[in-house]
Amino acid sequence: MKKVFCFIMLIAMFSTVLIGCKPGVTEESNESLDDITSTISKDGYTDENGKYVSSLEVKDWEGRNFNILLMGPKAGTYQSEDFTTESVLYGDLLNDAVAQRNAKIEETYNVKIVPIRSDTVDADIRNDVTADTGAFDAVMPYLPACAKYAQEGYLYDLTELENIDLSAPWWDQNANEAFSVGNKLYFTTGDITILNKVCTPSILFNKAMIDDYNLDNPYELVNKNEWTFDKMVEMAKAITTVNVPEDPTSKENTYGMLAAYGNALQFYGGAGETLCGKDADDKPYLTIGSEKSISVAQKILSTLQEGNWVVNHEDFPDKNWDTSFATFLEGRALFRPSAFSATTKARQRSEIEFGILPTPLFDEAQEDYKSYSGTGQIAGLAIPISCPDIDFSSYMVEVCAAEAKNTITPAYYDVNLKYRDARDDESVEMLDIIFDNIVYDVGEVYNFGKVRGLLGDLMTNNSTNIASELEAIQSAVQTEIDQTIANYEDN
Repeated sequence: MKKVFCFIMLIAMFSTVLIGCKPGVTEESNESLDDITSTISKDGYTDENGKYVSSLEVKDWEGRNFNILLMGPKAGTYQSEDFTTESVLYGDLLNDAVAQRNAKIEETYNVKIVPIRSDTVDADIRNDVTADTGAFDAVMPYLPACAKYAQEGYLYDLTELENIDLSAPWWDQNANEAFSVGNKLYFTTGDITILNKVCTPSILFNKAMIDDYNLDNPYELVNKNEWTFDKMVEMAKAITTVNVPEDPTSKENTYGMLAAYGNALQFYGGAGETLCGKDADDKPYLTIGSEKSISVAQKILSTLQEGNWVVNHEDFPDKNWDTSFATFLEGRALFRPSAFSATTKARQRSEIEFGILPTPLFDEAQEDYKSYSGTGQIAGLAIPISCPDIDFSSYMVEVCAAEAKNTITPAYYDVNLKYRDARDDESVEMLDIIFDNIVYDVGEVYNFGKVRGLLGDLMTNNSTNIASELEAIQSAVQTEIDQTIANYEDN
């Protein structure tokens, strides 16, 4: 019933017919500038109807183009679909929400949103900045690329831009905190993209297997804070049967978990550990290497490498994502750590009844579930120093992000995830736990000394000797941390 109510409310929200939009706000418009401004509430973030709205004074930009550079089609699942109406995976649901947001912005502020989709975003940004061509008002490459551009002096410090309110609810506060260095923030993420939500980690599980093997109800375990790493492994081992170990595609094999080497970092972050933290001056330092972090990492690595209860994507002959994912879709794996892009594909491709869980606690002493988000395919928002007009760029970024929280975010989160992808009310409740506890890691996004790949490399080498591996890269990690701090101080 919760899902039905949610669906009805969201359909009502997105049923607005977008016709007759004029290029600017005029005296003949349904809303005048004074009408719009007067509806802003005292908190500065919502109007009298509860809709999110920027507190910026409404301005007529006289038909200017807002050129924003986006990840193109070659990025596949992780292309940016936040400003275009050509979504393949999410279809008309997302397309209509984008159209609604774009039309509202274009009409209210008399601008034209021009999305520029490119398969060569890195080269485009570098060429634009070095040649100072001013082709882009804003850019949305992946977050690790943003970290590189920031250190090279290509981007504006968002904290210095009066038009951007970084404390507003349409900017991810956890991202702001994680991505800043020395209290400078050159890029962030939030409601301006759905990719920060698409890439959030979770655990899918096969509901029929839970019943067939008389296992504990995972939802009840979560609610009692008993959904732990050890409990997940115990349940996974209970259903494992591998008759043809040399062929993971064999229908005679049933696995406790379908995973990938990179999931070791998800479980490590889910345990509340990080690769790097930040001191009182907002400067990064290495955190993996403490007694607790080593103990947690070794436990995760040794468990994931023992026995045959888990089959990894890398174990499949062709290392093809579709081939390995089929193991779960065919009902031959109990658990699968997944980003939410996979959840949507599971719903579209299979009739299997699956549930959604947060990444498990390390143990019952851990207070909160953690959704440790890898940043490799998340779009960041940045403004290049080559933009023609920083006031215009920052203004448009802010109003587009605010309006996205009314349109794009609910279309993806409330309709696509909660109504379409979630198969039961319990999964809907799990989604709130997952998304209320997203964490980012400054060491993961900046990848100092290639620390991001530390646990994945150990998985590849079937090793648990994290102390030795850490010692080998520690000097490089510190050197790159020091250089990043220096780069930010020089910008």
